[in-house]
Amino acid sequence: MASGNNNKINNVKSDVFLVNFDEEELMHLQDLLKEMKEEYGLERDVNAVIVNESNWFLTVDGAETNEATSTTTTVKPPYPESCRCVLLNGDNAKRLMPELKEAMIDMGFQPSIFGTFTEKNNDKSIANCARQVISAHERYWKLRGTEDDLIDGSDDDSTDDLISTSWPDGEDGISIFNPGSVSIAMSLALDRADVGSSTSVGGIRSDASKIVVLDNVVCDPLRRDLLKEMCGNQETNGFDAWIDSEPPEGLWSRDTYDTLDTGSPSTSGSSLESAEAKNTSSWGLTEDQLAKVARSSAVKTLRARIQRLYPEYEVLPMSADSLEPEGIPGSWGGLRIKTAVGNAAVNGEDFSWHLDMDPSSVDPTSPWAERFGLYVNRERNKPLFVSALVYLNPNVWPASYDAETMFLDPGTGTGVFVRPQPGRLVLMDQDVVHRVSAPSKAAGVPRYSLVLKLVFHPKVTIPTSTNTDAAGNDKDDFNDLDGITRKEWGEPVLFGSAAGFDLDADDCSSSDEDDYEDEFGDDCDPYEEDCEGNENFYKSV
Repeated sequence: MASGNNNKINNVKSDVFLVNFDEEELMHLQDLLKEMKEEYGLERDVNAVIVNESNWFLTVDGAETNEATSTTTTVKPPYPESCRCVLLNGDNAKRLMPELKEAMIDMGFQPSIFGTFTEKNNDKSIANCARQVISAHERYWKLRGTEDDLIDGSDDDSTDDLISTSWPDGEDGISIFNPGSVSIAMSLALDRADVGSSTSVGGIRSDASKIVVLDNVVCDPLRRDLLKEMCGNQETNGFDAWIDSEPPEGLWSRDTYDTLDTGSPSTSGSSLESAEAKNTSSWGLTEDQLAKVARSSAVKTLRARIQRLYPEYEVLPMSADSLEPEGIPGSWGGLRIKTAVGNAAVNGEDFSWHLDMDPSSVDPTSPWAERFGLYVNRERNKPLFVSALVYLNPNVWPASYDAETMFLDPGTGTGVFVRPQPGRLVLMDQDVVHRVSAPSKAAGVPRYSLVLKLVFHPKVTIPTSTNTDAAGNDKDDFNDLDGITRKEWGEPVLFGSAAGFDLDADDCSSSDEDDYEDEFGDDCDPYEEDCEGNENFYKSV
């Protein structure tokens, strides 16, 4: 049969073309195809070939194309390097779908996009066909946003990317956003772990979640109009955020749920079936009002300002449906995942610790996993899941009012909190464990906030070779100034497990070793491994 190392692929008719697979995977797939041939009574063997630099400019029939000499060709593969794709050729292979896809997942293959060759592409290269399939997958599942997500430029604001960050104020004219005036209230790393990585030497990288708290990103006119989009005002429905003890009914309802399981990904739009979970329901925007808010100019301007802070990323709303198993809305958590959440926490409510999203835990059949794979958030060259939370109450929030946002470092059982202030913006990696605390009785009013679930798509691919030293050793570390931390904001503070563990430390005292033996058994370092079935001392992935 044809081999991935052969320049020609028409020695034997190839039925399955594997983009970004390796030779070991090819061998396992060949065994699977033999079993499926017998099971489905196919007339002949199903042959597979790996697509690499030796054959990606060939057609499916092995003919040369002129793409290799095209002026648009680069030294990089003419398809996304991080995307795995399976292309099926002919009826013999197509008869195996969708069972082939399911069988590969069951065998432990990483998720892949599946596509088929068509007659109109017979003269196109294999790589060209793969690129078309990948692009069609991205468009269909809106993995990079829609036209409604685009941020238009305006004449009153000149920026490099024509993104408007200005916001009008009826009395004071135009509020111009200046990234240099942003005040950094907190930049923090916590929840450290060694995690699997496809781009780090040895397949392991040191990882920690990030939180950034910013003031002077959301000006008061923008804060006021974001709250108006969510609640109305005195003119529209008589709402007054200064004195009303509850949000306006009709726009808000008590159907927002936290999850009680911090070991699995969740969103504020997902619910559990237990009665205990249902008792955690709190005020949230109705579906219609939430959709209106998410499309509003005020939200677009907020996202435009976040975009200005992170020019190396394309900041887009999270593609919620693509995260569901097989892309079926509601098939993961019972309710459709939301890309924005409005919260109005009131006194007496009980909120649960939860995650917003973890790309390593999505179902392998999800369209997102098929395109980007399963990876721990903050993986180099992969989209970064970020939640943006903005506090919207008009009044300065005294400490006695409570209602802080709490962040947990699970490994050490410690945490930090952020107090609400008008227009304060909190950016956090979506896999940070957190919860709301209820306002005190003294507050007398709800604590209003808006959360945008965002994905930061890297604009430029960073070569993995830049993250090794002269000896070829991986120098990757969790406190690299990437993601939501910024070099100009200074080093993030290392908190909890991020501060208490040094990868290079090798001078543990004998007393420390004795402590490990007493608690976990002989020769067991809880910083490094699970001990007698216990969960890793730090977060496990």
